[in-house]
Amino acid sequence: MRFSGSDKLTIQSIFKEVMNNFTYEFWVKPEATHQIRKESVIGASGISDQRYVIAAGYGGDNESAGTGVSVGTNGISVFEHTANHLPATLVYETSITDWTHIAIVYRDKTPYLFINGEIRKMGLKSLKTNVFASGIIGGLSNYGFFIGEITNVRIWDYARTKRQIYENMNNEMTEKKPGLISLILEEDRLNKQNLISNDERNETNTEEIDVIICVHNALEEVKVCLESLIAKRTLSFNIIIVDDGSNKETSRFLRAYAEVYNCKLIRNDYAQGYTIAANIGLLASSSKYCVLLNSDTIVTLRWLEKLIACMESEKAVGIAGPLSNAASWQSVPKLFDQNDWAINSLPEKMNLEQMSNVVENQSDKCYPEVPLLNGFCLMVKREVIDKIGYFDQETFSEGYGEENDYCIRAKNAGFKLKVADDCYLYHYKSSSYTSDQKKLLKKQADKLICRKYSSKKIRDCMTVLKENKELNTLREKVENAIENGEKFKRSNISILFILPTKGGDGGSHSVVQETMGLRTLNINAKIANNLNHKIPFSEKYLNVDEFCVYYKNKDELIRLSQHFDIVVATVFTTVKMLKNIIECHPYIKPSYYIQDYEPLMFDKDHHWYKEAIESYTLILNNNAFAKTNWIRNIIKENHGIEVYKIAPSLDNMLFKPAVTINNSKKDVVHIVAMVRPKTPRRSPKETMNVLKAIKEKYNSKIEISIFGCSDNELNSLNVPLNFDFKNQGILHREQVAELLQDSNIFIDLSTYQAFGRSGLEAMAMGCSTILPKIGGIYEYAVHGYNSFLVDTANNEEVIHFISYLVENKSIRNKFFFNGIETAKNYSIEKASLSLYQFFDHMLNNKEKGN
Repeated sequence: MRFSGSDKLTIQSIFKEVMNNFTYEFWVKPEATHQIRKESVIGASGISDQRYVIAAGYGGDNESAGTGVSVGTNGISVFEHTANHLPATLVYETSITDWTHIAIVYRDKTPYLFINGEIRKMGLKSLKTNVFASGIIGGLSNYGFFIGEITNVRIWDYARTKRQIYENMNNEMTEKKPGLISLILEEDRLNKQNLISNDERNETNTEEIDVIICVHNALEEVKVCLESLIAKRTLSFNIIIVDDGSNKETSRFLRAYAEVYNCKLIRNDYAQGYTIAANIGLLASSSKYCVLLNSDTIVTLRWLEKLIACMESEKAVGIAGPLSNAASWQSVPKLFDQNDWAINSLPEKMNLEQMSNVVENQSDKCYPEVPLLNGFCLMVKREVIDKIGYFDQETFSEGYGEENDYCIRAKNAGFKLKVADDCYLYHYKSSSYTSDQKKLLKKQADKLICRKYSSKKIRDCMTVLKENKELNTLREKVENAIENGEKFKRSNISILFILPTKGGDGGSHSVVQETMGLRTLNINAKIANNLNHKIPFSEKYLNVDEFCVYYKNKDELIRLSQHFDIVVATVFTTVKMLKNIIECHPYIKPSYYIQDYEPLMFDKDHHWYKEAIESYTLILNNNAFAKTNWIRNIIKENHGIEVYKIAPSLDNMLFKPAVTINNSKKDVVHIVAMVRPKTPRRSPKETMNVLKAIKEKYNSKIEISIFGCSDNELNSLNVPLNFDFKNQGILHREQVAELLQDSNIFIDLSTYQAFGRSGLEAMAMGCSTILPKIGGIYEYAVHGYNSFLVDTANNEEVIHFISYLVENKSIRNKFFFNGIETAKNYSIEKASLSLYQFFDHMLNNKEKGN
């Protein structure tokens, strides 16, 4: 089989019955390299530049992962895949230029690599509960397609031995053997209908999901629904909003929301009814999966992943729906209340995510098959729409009965309907109609559906739903768990960092990269930023809008926060915001990321000095954490507060040496410094005076660059600037890395540094550093080993150590190697894991009363 870099053969996304112990075998002749990534059990390094012979199918939840194999002329990598998770668990660099037999054997979730029958390497054991065999041959769009030839692909449901691999790798197989779940031979044996080319049609994957929300007034419920979509987003999807003749206030909100979050908004000038509005949304959709979601719902963590897992549990599944507090036969724990459908309130002292967690823990994930699904949330596969069309808007124009009709039509067309019995959403019940209107519409719809299919057909459907053993058992289990007050360890955590800033400073960098790191651990971590900062913030951080929510005022922030378990203040001015949030939502756990001792930034008569001092004790039992012992100690001494220590982070994919000592840094010594005129504690005047003195001392032997300010800001310092230097201006992080890469010495003359991220980043790039001796710099800097730590108020001392570095290449070489080695101890992954352990302890131990 020849694969040209755009082809794939899909047998099955993942084999749910084949887990933890299985084998891939194939012969391969690659014609292109694949990107070599670092081995890890966390992260998402496999999302680009791979050559997947077997693409890792989507695991469906954060405890499960599909597995895959990427092969290039430069080696072999094994990946595992689920939401925000695609790390390389085995990486082996070698040259492959001719036909080669490769086997990947999974034993107890650990991959072993065999090449031509010989074992070559053991990979890392997965942290997931289950890893599954995948059946996607040739690649996935965005992540990477194989280029070259593949033949004799065999997937076994057990771990093969070396002897079995070696003795059979050259044997032809024309039929399946015991344990062989998939066998793919030469190209003329392929089912051509399964071979999809990107040139022929757009490929769909789990990220191609359209969520359609039809809105008619009921603004408060709409706000909560739409904000929950963003707050709980853990994979990519498109939002299509159909405004069905809503009032001005609702329409104004929808326009603003659509603009901020890049949604497709369709407006009907007058209300046409739910069924027509839903069809308008479906007609605007083109994705593999369409979700029709009522505007009076609140989604929970991993809701889409759970629905997708249900949809992919069996090929014939065409429509799936979740459980809820109020969704007729899909309600838990109770179905009826006083001869009407129950609207179950959340149990006392339990929030929505905790209730969702109870349902997930009690579920057997058996995905019960049903004849009808409640229309409050329906995931519909594209094949269903292609085969049976849209809702019957002629018969059911008002929006009652249309979902039952659609379900019956889908079932008659050969599709199965299933309940995602581990997925739970909250449903307010419609506020778009009055109670009397709803009763009348329902009565009319019942008559119409019975007229179309017969009363007996509908009664039979109701009987099947009423007698569904799996759903009835689950309802009993959920009710017992609630009554017994059972607590379950929360594997799904939602964390919101309050960061109202334009970005660009070290503190913002920390929060952004650690939020990204938490997301690679399948944690729903988000940043809340003021809407006024959206444009500059988005410009500074790539793809930040994927995990950023925006608020216009205090009320919006409080409402957004209700969807999170933990809310984190990141600067002293956000602690008051946090206090307001937990007063409105007492179930939220408060936390404070202390990145500096902020009272040192202000004179004692400044109003912010008092606010900074009070921030440490404003919230009782605030869970404070910091990245340096210096911060911890100063808080303990001055305020009596215990502060948890987390690992500092470093983006070592960006800040890393691109060259070696022999062919790198040129003969002219390049000195770089960050200058911030608006921040006196960063000593901008003193820095420029020192740089002037150094330039006058060494002239053409050195080059000087500064960054962090505009020319106008620099001129405002009122210091002599009559020496040769280059102001690089205000730089993005990628530009800072590029500048440091070409530099020999980095200078930070701040009066103190609580941590000093720039110094560590400079070390990682191979720069020799001059850093302040006061503060938390000692977390990574050792005087005379990888840096010189100086009294920044003593210009004579500063100039002495800079001169020493300029004149002694051997010391610069020493700092080059030692600094790079030091930086290897820091990473986003380590910091994020440290943060996760802290948050996990906060949530689970405190929920258990520990």
